[in-house]
Amino acid sequence: MGATENSTTAEPSVGVPWRSPVLIAVLAATLMTPMDVPLISSALPEIQSVFGVSESRAGLFITLYALPGILLAPLIGALADRIGRRYVLSGALAVFGVAGTAIAFTDDFAVALGLRVLQGFAAGSILSALAMTVVGDRYTGRQHDAVMGVTSAVLSLGTAVYPVVGGYLAARAWNAPFFMYACTIPVAGLVLFALDEPASSADGGEHGYIREAIRLIPTRRAFVLYGVMFASFTLLFGGLYTALPFYLSETFGFTPAAVGLVTSIVLLVTAAVSTQNGRLAARASTKTLLTAGFALYAIGFLGIGLANATPLLVGALLVFGVGSGLVTPTLFAEISALAPDRVRGGVMSLQTTTIGISQTVGPALFTLFGGVIGYQGTLLTGSVGATLGVAVLGVVTLGS
Repeated sequence: MGATENSTTAEPSVGVPWRSPVLIAVLAATLMTPMDVPLISSALPEIQSVFGVSESRAGLFITLYALPGILLAPLIGALADRIGRRYVLSGALAVFGVAGTAIAFTDDFAVALGLRVLQGFAAGSILSALAMTVVGDRYTGRQHDAVMGVTSAVLSLGTAVYPVVGGYLAARAWNAPFFMYACTIPVAGLVLFALDEPASSADGGEHGYIREAIRLIPTRRAFVLYGVMFASFTLLFGGLYTALPFYLSETFGFTPAAVGLVTSIVLLVTAAVSTQNGRLAARASTKTLLTAGFALYAIGFLGIGLANATPLLVGALLVFGVGSGLVTPTLFAEISALAPDRVRGGVMSLQTTTIGISQTVGPALFTLFGGVIGYQGTLLTGSVGATLGVAVLGVVTLGS
């Protein structure tokens, strides 16, 4: 497990180099990524009220933001391979921050929506993909897995905390959450000056780059890993973020605040487990970690669907969180190790597209089932789907 290419800048130790300026820049950039949706989701009712638009139009703040990332991620990744990670990542962070902050100063919904789309073009989920590309460039072996685990943990931590922060700020002013985007501007400066990787040596035209990437990537392994990623994030976005809130509200009478707190707890567990990725990867194969994670998904969904008391429900949710903590950093680490430095940005950016598609398919699929068989049945169906994932992982070949 871990990077298969030796990087000339790789550090010799196997632990997490906490004092490294590169790691600090990577973690800071990763922490900015969950500001995309979690930070402002709580403010959508206020946005609807202030601008006098329908719920569906207010929801465009989420939908239109995601589309550019799905479509442009591979191109941005290829650009990062050509001109250098730090220039693309720092530029994306700067535009992401400026456009997001500017929304706080407008009273025109069309302008606000246009700035939101600009954010999507500048960054989207590509921020985390580029940050993880730098991890793949710089670190190898067990240290690569340990650093990737910490990076994934920071991503989960931000995803858990920002809904609470955004809700607190939105309760005071509709535009208060958008001022948080200004934090990305100094992080852009940190990335620009802290990252020291050289520009890519890739040459030739775009078709030459694509041919080289296809030649260098183990295609079958990539197909399996991205397929597992699609399945995992479909269960995450469809089950945890979509079906679960409806189920908790209908069955247990949870308030929105209680649902948000429960979701945050699950993600904090995911973050805690992710920090141990380096140690776990040294003791178990990729296939073992992914299989165990999907098995915990299945147990978690089953427990949630059958729970008749809050303690049992919380226990099942924690099991699901542990599963996510095993699967997510393992996938990120393995995908970052698929290709050498000169095409890694393009390869890693495909995870943005994959996650974006999952973010679209998961909620649609789970709400469709919810309308037909109810959300309890839908969560139990999610358990069946995760069990199928275990079966598939049992027969595919992933290597160590």
